[in-house]
Amino acid sequence: MKLKAKRIKRHMVRTYEFWQMNLRLLVIAEDQKKLLEDFSAKLPPSDSGYLAFSYLDKDLRIAFLGTVDDESDEYEFFDNKEIVSIPASAVPNLLVRIVKLSEELAENPFIQQVLQEQANNALAMSTLTIRALDSRRDPQQPNRLRAFLVEDEDKINELIELHAMRQSALEEAEEQAAAASKKAKRTKKKDSDHPEEETEEDDEETEEVNEDESLSPQINISDELEKALQELWVYDLTPANNSSWRAVLEADLSGSKLKAGDPVHVDLRFVEQEGEEIALVFVDPEAEVEDVKIEVSSYRATRLPWRKAYELECLANHDFHETYYLGRNGEDSKLFNKIVADIRYGRLDPAMYIDMVQKDDVSMDFSRELYRCRHCGDLHVTRRLRLVTEESSMSEPYYCPKCGERSSQVKRVHIASLNCPECHRPLDMKPEKVWYASEEEDDSILLED
Repeated sequence: MKLKAKRIKRHMVRTYEFWQMNLRLLVIAEDQKKLLEDFSAKLPPSDSGYLAFSYLDKDLRIAFLGTVDDESDEYEFFDNKEIVSIPASAVPNLLVRIVKLSEELAENPFIQQVLQEQANNALAMSTLTIRALDSRRDPQQPNRLRAFLVEDEDKINELIELHAMRQSALEEAEEQAAAASKKAKRTKKKDSDHPEEETEEDDEETEEVNEDESLSPQINISDELEKALQELWVYDLTPANNSSWRAVLEADLSGSKLKAGDPVHVDLRFVEQEGEEIALVFVDPEAEVEDVKIEVSSYRATRLPWRKAYELECLANHDFHETYYLGRNGEDSKLFNKIVADIRYGRLDPAMYIDMVQKDDVSMDFSRELYRCRHCGDLHVTRRLRLVTEESSMSEPYYCPKCGERSSQVKRVHIASLNCPECHRPLDMKPEKVWYASEEEDDSILLED
């Protein structure tokens, strides 16, 4: 078998963030075996390199699934009993080439098991997508977060407000300094263009903007909170109903009935630190821990996508002849029920679960649409899914089933101008037809003349 993914440069394991490596295949060339000597007794022999799989458990791990030739990309999986897993932190200098997951690769039993475990923990996986929390994470266990115990709410608000005021004042000072510098440059240019002319403005001193020393050095909001509040650790942060959050205590909470492993209410406060947004985690032991129920409805669009069947054929390469059924069949309860099942079993993009849990006005807009891979050009019909609330909407990301790279939706007006994914010559499109779903059979499609 051969990898179909886009080839990218190799980088050391330590240069990647955990979210860049989760659920990724790794090509480890033969010249990297010397860095695996500590595990050579456990690893199955390989005449070439190794094909590995990186994934999040409690920590980021690397499982060796088979052998691969780094030049030809030909690979072969080991027997499932031979798979060895090691912490990624044990090989920080290992050079790896990342390969995105395709449908063919995802059929491996070990990968299937990992995918199922992460799907079972979809709510905790959803908060791993919040980059503002990365500074609060344990570097070895990303789902473990440093938090502060809420003891003095007024003190917390005072520190956060002071931090915001200082940030605003610093930005204003920087803007004034930039304006003064720009004015000085214009004056200098004017003087060089007219050296003999003198005006009253020439006698005026250039306005100077001195940085307010009271603003420097900046306070570090995290450091200030650590001095004022009790620090503790929580894990498995998840969204909860009514726009709230919850997590699990790592240790008993002194002065409280809460024990290690108990759920607890969590507040997230987002502040800006040195031009970057960070999230501060606060545990409020007195607040009610909300439920995590999900309720969604089908989005009622003003106009549903047209139910059209597009038949495309390559006249040069007669092996390519496909018909794509796009749109949706009215309310399409069958497709909606499949979406509900995917929500229940954790199969949607993790980031979508935050709004689904926290908001009570969530609806799903969906239809079948044609997508084209940005890398290999493969054409495939997939479910276009958009989560809609009163304030915002979010679309599911789309990936090529053949190579795992990102896919882009093909607008209906552009279908007639598509090229063959095999020979890249223009495709011939037959007259469009309208389709509808049969009530007798679950997935049958019938065409109308």
